[in-house]
Amino acid sequence: MGAPSITIYRGDTSRLKNQVPIAERYTAAFHEEERKKIFARAWLPVASAIDIPDKGSYTVVEVPPMKTSLIVVRGDDGTVRAFHNVCRHRGDRLVHLGQGKEQGCRKAFTCGFHAWTYSNAGKLIGVTDETQFPGLDREKHGLVPVHAEEWESLVFVNFEKTPHVSLREWLGDFHDQYKGFSAGREKIAEHRLVLKTNWNIAVNAFSEGYHNLYIHRNTVPDYQGGSDNPQRHRPYMEVGEHWGRYSAHANFDHHQTPAEAVIYKHTRRLFPSFQKIDPEALAPGVNPSRFPQWAFDIVPIFPHFVLGPQANAHSHMWFWPIDHEHTEIRIQRYAYKAQSAADRLAQAYSKVRGREVLREDLATMEASLAAISSGALPHIVLSQQEMLIQNHYRAADDMIARD
Repeated sequence: MGAPSITIYRGDTSRLKNQVPIAERYTAAFHEEERKKIFARAWLPVASAIDIPDKGSYTVVEVPPMKTSLIVVRGDDGTVRAFHNVCRHRGDRLVHLGQGKEQGCRKAFTCGFHAWTYSNAGKLIGVTDETQFPGLDREKHGLVPVHAEEWESLVFVNFEKTPHVSLREWLGDFHDQYKGFSAGREKIAEHRLVLKTNWNIAVNAFSEGYHNLYIHRNTVPDYQGGSDNPQRHRPYMEVGEHWGRYSAHANFDHHQTPAEAVIYKHTRRLFPSFQKIDPEALAPGVNPSRFPQWAFDIVPIFPHFVLGPQANAHSHMWFWPIDHEHTEIRIQRYAYKAQSAADRLAQAYSKVRGREVLREDLATMEASLAAISSGALPHIVLSQQEMLIQNHYRAADDMIARD
């Protein structure tokens, strides 16, 4: 069925498998192995650098697999740091959720329990009734740090006492291929929900385009592919040690809705409409094959994150495991900064259309876990168009096997 594949494949595919035993991966015991050997050792994207643009700006991030809460803050020196959201006195949270203080800008953090105070560089700078703490050494009681590095639009952390590799080594050649790709953009949407599904299932759902023609037939039936690519094969697919990426084929003959036609007549196009651009104007890692009919890239960064670069926008997608059968999904969408009412309208329209498509993606995940957990499915079968999923399980197996 359909025309031959147009896909260009890159990277080491020698250890990828198109059949993956699956049932045992979705158990509580296996999840504990993932938590200890993957999430406790990997470089994890946890926050958007756009959320902490200024000195003193911070965001609080929950990290379910590590059972912790982090304060990610840009210090007065401009350096991004991460600390456990825990006061060193009695263990209360410095910033409590649900009080509207999860993001902001501060010179210091004061615990609401006994008013111990810490600078935004993590130093203990204030102890209430300090004479009653004989021998207290402030230098030894600053906030507990977590290794953190800023990379383009993201902040990564590593929970090892001494990371076994640097972030640059973790990302490899990928590290320098996205310079400036997200510059000049603002957040236009954020979604957060918890599903009864395994985190691997959730990541996998966003790591292939094979489903596109079917799951999204009612919302965006013709925005990808075209007559020369009816099955919407990816024009480019690449796998790395801790990442993968594919490019999607835009359909420039996409039939715009009446609203789309009016909105995008006066501003740059956003999802689900795409415009032709000069591929050479993009960062090297974005549309790496310089495909002329490019729509967007999907870039899974192992273990739990997916980056989605587009010409005028990008997305951040986190799939945080809570336990073996619950996953917290966080999605942020960014676009060029609005300069006019038409820009704002385009952003709002894209936000709503994107949410419709997201709901369709989410709809399969709980059913998949229920079916696999029944024991009826010994393994999953993966196509060449699902190569990034094959790479995901290869990377997981490598980390779990490491001592």
